[in-house]
Amino acid sequence: MHVRARSVAALMLLALSLVLSGCGGGGGGGGSSPPPPPVATAVPFADASALWLNQTTIAWPNVASGRTYKLLSAANAGLSIKSDGTITGADSNVDLGAPAALPSALASRYPQLSGNIALTVPASVVANLPALLKTQLVIVELAGNQVTRATHLQLQGVIDDTYASAAGSQSLGVSFAVDETPTFRLWAPTARSVSVTLAGNSAPMTQDGASGVWSYTGTPAMTNTAYYTYTVEVYSRTDGAAIKTYTVTDPYAVSLDAMGTGTPAQRAMVVDLASSASQPSGWTSAPAAPSLAQQTDAVLYELHIRDFSDNDPTVPAAHQGKYLAFTDTTSAGMTHLADLAHAGVTHVHLLPAFDTGSVPDTGCTTPSITNTDPISQTPQSSVSATASTDCYNWGYDPRHFGAPNGPFSSDATNGLTRVVEFRQMVAALHGAGLGVVMDVVYNHMYSNYLDQIVPGYYYRLDSSGNITTTSCCSDTASEYAMVEKLMIDTLVRWTTQYQVDGYRFDVMQNIPLAAMLDVKTALAAAAPGRLIVLYGEGFLNSENFVQADQAHLGGSHIGAFNDRIRDAVRGGGCCDNGTTLVAAQGFADGLCYDANSAAGGTCTSALQSNLNGAQNLIRASMAAALTSYAPNANITYNGSPAAFAQNPDETVNYVGSHDGQTLWDISQYKHPSGTASADRARAQVVALSTVLLGQGMPFFMAGDEILRSKAFSQNTYNSGDWFNRIDWSLSTNYIATMGLPIQAVDGGNWATMTPFLQNANVNPTPSDIEAAYAAVRDLLSIRRSTTMVHLPTAADISSCVTFPDASVQVNGLVVMQIGGNGASCGDNAFHTIVVLINANKVAQTYAIAALANHALSLHPVQLAGSDATVRLSTFTAATGTFTVPARTTAVFIEP
Repeated sequence: MHVRARSVAALMLLALSLVLSGCGGGGGGGGSSPPPPPVATAVPFADASALWLNQTTIAWPNVASGRTYKLLSAANAGLSIKSDGTITGADSNVDLGAPAALPSALASRYPQLSGNIALTVPASVVANLPALLKTQLVIVELAGNQVTRATHLQLQGVIDDTYASAAGSQSLGVSFAVDETPTFRLWAPTARSVSVTLAGNSAPMTQDGASGVWSYTGTPAMTNTAYYTYTVEVYSRTDGAAIKTYTVTDPYAVSLDAMGTGTPAQRAMVVDLASSASQPSGWTSAPAAPSLAQQTDAVLYELHIRDFSDNDPTVPAAHQGKYLAFTDTTSAGMTHLADLAHAGVTHVHLLPAFDTGSVPDTGCTTPSITNTDPISQTPQSSVSATASTDCYNWGYDPRHFGAPNGPFSSDATNGLTRVVEFRQMVAALHGAGLGVVMDVVYNHMYSNYLDQIVPGYYYRLDSSGNITTTSCCSDTASEYAMVEKLMIDTLVRWTTQYQVDGYRFDVMQNIPLAAMLDVKTALAAAAPGRLIVLYGEGFLNSENFVQADQAHLGGSHIGAFNDRIRDAVRGGGCCDNGTTLVAAQGFADGLCYDANSAAGGTCTSALQSNLNGAQNLIRASMAAALTSYAPNANITYNGSPAAFAQNPDETVNYVGSHDGQTLWDISQYKHPSGTASADRARAQVVALSTVLLGQGMPFFMAGDEILRSKAFSQNTYNSGDWFNRIDWSLSTNYIATMGLPIQAVDGGNWATMTPFLQNANVNPTPSDIEAAYAAVRDLLSIRRSTTMVHLPTAADISSCVTFPDASVQVNGLVVMQIGGNGASCGDNAFHTIVVLINANKVAQTYAIAALANHALSLHPVQLAGSDATVRLSTFTAATGTFTVPARTTAVFIEP
């Protein structure tokens, strides 16, 4: 055996502890020399397929009889292993216990490890874990003295088991004494050393052994003035399997300087959020959001901060695209929001407003583009050329979860400015009668800088130890304690320090249900007496834990987006392309009753079946997709049950959002080409009425009420201001002047969309836009007028909500009745409410025999509204018959 030791001491240690493979030695007879030993092939261990689950148990990924296992450690890295058992660079070598079955608790927590074996870690190693976890760690499998396999370890489980209990109660980031003395705390349990750099001066930090937290106490002069970074010396498996030194930002950063001005990492600012320097005038006495009795009272309006004002000439130029635009209370945009609040919108849902990596904090530019014809390629070419440096991105690429985003600030170089202006925005929205929901992205990150602080911990790893990217980029591992803590701590900060009123979780299905329930509990404790609205995507995928998705959120009172009603109303699915975009009509745009040429131009039996199914999905969704609502039991969606919620606030009904085409754009593919723009506008209101008058939580995208277009694009996340404009003057939706959307995103559908973009009927007139907006406001007012339209419990809905037309369907018609059967329904504002949603291009009648000789009339809001067509709706008491004009939603009430 040949051992190349680094020193005499290391050689002695290796002689005692390494597996020695006996390479024959000694002289031979007759004076002849023995043949040279064979060259031993190196055993690769680049992956990390073994998992150290808790202090005493390691999971090994395969089972082979007669094997033994050893744990190797190298304080300074540099381990090397040969197949003949030659090992270099190890400081310790420990035998692990005989293979056994995984303990049941661990097998349950880690279902992906089915078939793995458990290796027991001896007590001597457990006693030395804090030191050992700072080293390179490798497991070797041997058959006798022959090395058969070697691998690094995934350490998330054992790190949690060792440190999470003590670290969970630590106040991480920067906290302040009464005299504003700051204390810096960074959780980096595997680091060999950590220092903090302030104003160019570096100071060593001290580690608490129990929690793994490093700390340093500064001086009051640093508060609200100084910027800082951390320097971490740590072993990194994925960065050369070596000891590395990184300069990093604080994961708990409250605010930052401008991206790129810190060298080599962006600097966090020492901000005391309780100090007057970080607060706008009047902040402590600013109005709170209107209070809600329950989550089903919420009406959610999705808006991007830059979209809101960058195209609004009534906003001062310095405020356009910024937080401060919301403080311009007389602007067209704020007037519009106040108008919506008065009608019944309760919350503005802001697309990501935390620190992101996609838009430069300073120096971004916007290309100059002029109006063009509807199929010009010139605008998209200009936008594409500057996409990486312009001022626009949706912002689903987080860097610091708890810091306001710099590009929306009037001065991103000053960390206090973005804090003060974010608070001004919240106060202004509260003053307009609106709560604030933040779109949060805890499922992935823009960069992997957290891996430089605790390598191998913060991100989800696959079976080989590589970071997974199922959500788009580096997935965070919120199934582990300190990742969940980072999520909860920053959410509590937004809630208590910025008075944010709710959160929409991006790709919520990538977060464990247990973590989301912990979020709910923590926010309730942090903000007693306030209703914090929680919801997220919740679409189904597969992770190795119980996910926060439609299938598991029942009973949580956390909302999930309802794709059933979206697809039924719009037609098709989220990801259609080519001719499917045209042929897959929905309830609101002609399915069966007004079949377009791509669908065959007539209502075939297949289309009739599709329409019946779509109408059933709408009924199920307007009953909040409740599993306990008996009529929902036999309704399916793509082969799965349509119902998924146990409580009505677990269903977020929507027909349009930032994802996918706008409601207007997707519908233009589907209406027969000769449909007039005014009829298309009425169809849009019908589509929105299924959401705004249904049980559950309604959600719609900013601009859907005014026929917003994005030139048919299915994804404008990086399409610049040009394709994301909103016209608050209600004079246009820009569809005729934007040109073709971005080629890299939508080029595959250019040929499909071109004839539609050239159809004058897809271009609404100002009167079409104004009429749609007025009708939507009326629907909002009707919802606001009574809780009967948003009942708080599943039992209420089962007792009070029926669909009289469900057994014998009428094409393009859905009829919902609330009350009228003696049950107590919400506030009992009316004895009976009947909602008739007529998407058909012709007027329709429907009789409810049980209402014969009753006194029903059109809802007072619609009677007094500006839509003359809805006022043509009638009720004939003698027969209980309703008549509703084409493309009209009418609401009748019985006092």
